[in-house]
Amino acid sequence: MISSCVKSPEFAQNESLEWSNDTVYFDTIFTRQSQTGNYPISVTKILSVKNPSALWVNANFEVAGGDQSSYKINVDGLSGSKINNIEIAPNDSVFVFVQCALEANNETQPALVLDSIWARVGTRNSKIMLAAYGWDAHYVRDSIIPNNTVWSDASKPYVIIDGAYVAPNSKWTWKEGIQVYASARSGIYVFGEFNIEGSKEARVSIQGDKPVFSSKTLPNQWYGIYFAPGGKGNIKYGDITNASFGVRTDSLAQGNAPSIRLSNTRIQYCGQTCLVSLSGGIEAENCLFADAGSYTFLGYFGGWYKFNHCTFADHSQIAIRRDGHFGMTNTLRDGNGYLLDVKNLTFSIENSIIWGNRMDEVTLDKVDQADFNFNSSFSLFRTKNEEEIIPKTTNYFNLDPLFEDHEIGNFSLTTISPALEKANPASGLSVDLFGNSRGNPADIGAVETE
Repeated sequence: MISSCVKSPEFAQNESLEWSNDTVYFDTIFTRQSQTGNYPISVTKILSVKNPSALWVNANFEVAGGDQSSYKINVDGLSGSKINNIEIAPNDSVFVFVQCALEANNETQPALVLDSIWARVGTRNSKIMLAAYGWDAHYVRDSIIPNNTVWSDASKPYVIIDGAYVAPNSKWTWKEGIQVYASARSGIYVFGEFNIEGSKEARVSIQGDKPVFSSKTLPNQWYGIYFAPGGKGNIKYGDITNASFGVRTDSLAQGNAPSIRLSNTRIQYCGQTCLVSLSGGIEAENCLFADAGSYTFLGYFGGWYKFNHCTFADHSQIAIRRDGHFGMTNTLRDGNGYLLDVKNLTFSIENSIIWGNRMDEVTLDKVDQADFNFNSSFSLFRTKNEEEIIPKTTNYFNLDPLFEDHEIGNFSLTTISPALEKANPASGLSVDLFGNSRGNPADIGAVETE
């Protein structure tokens, strides 16, 4: 008797639904590795469709391209290219989830892939457009790189899936102009030799595998480049971004012979550290290390390091830091700070900038049981506690270098910067980070102001 008193909802026979936007745009997505592969797939876009009527509606949804479409939808928990009998209450909405996986197009540039979703109530139709650019790529999946492998095709990108490994006695070289993308679980693990050979005119880049503008400053998109003990490399005119650790080395230093050389290279937007070394040997010139969750540079448990015309800067607030972003120590400690071991540290920095948004951006941990040889000249430091280690007479302290626009990653100097023309005239470097000519005397840091 009670149920007989409940009225059934009244349904509109013909009604136009209202979409939350007129186009779902996915920007650039790599095409699939093969017809059967499921990588890569886009992020999921969420939109809503509203019933503006005072009555209920029974709606049918369909991807115009059908089962062969690159786009897939989910409406009210149901997936497929056609989804029928979705009931929507008066002035209520349902969510529509859209993904796309694009097939190879045999083009060197991104190709536009269009489709649409139709929503029908009776004889009334409403639609929303779907758009994405598909970009063909070379793929490497969880691979050991063969000896003397060279990547040189600048016409389309390379994509690393689940990691790539350079075996001992093997060599992997990236030539100028190539673009490399790495998936979320990917890293480059070097047990042999790894080189990047970019140029002023054609830099080499590696970043996370979402090639869209909005994600370019997002950290932790991939692991980073790891040099194991015995690994070595030379990175020139490279741009390394969005990693957890940009470059990490456990390669033990062999006297004054670095295992890694960096020149004219940027490492930015890293979730943990731009450059980190355990007892490593690193030489860097004309390099930018910027915007990291913990450290732009950390050299711990000793090692051998030499930096010239480099900029270490952090204003990103990727994470809340307790310490300065530039760190060195001749110790190895456990998580409670207990001293486990010591190793000799030799460090030289010249014509460089260490700056950030904390009052003290230099973190040093020195014990007397091992050497702590620190040499610095013609460099600008933001620090208040380390002057007894950093020579006062040949360096500059706590003078804002006045970067052009650090919020967008521009660490060139303004025309009123106190770091202008303060470098050692005998620095020996004729060009800057971007290969542009330096003055004499040159500016401190990685970038020369014109």
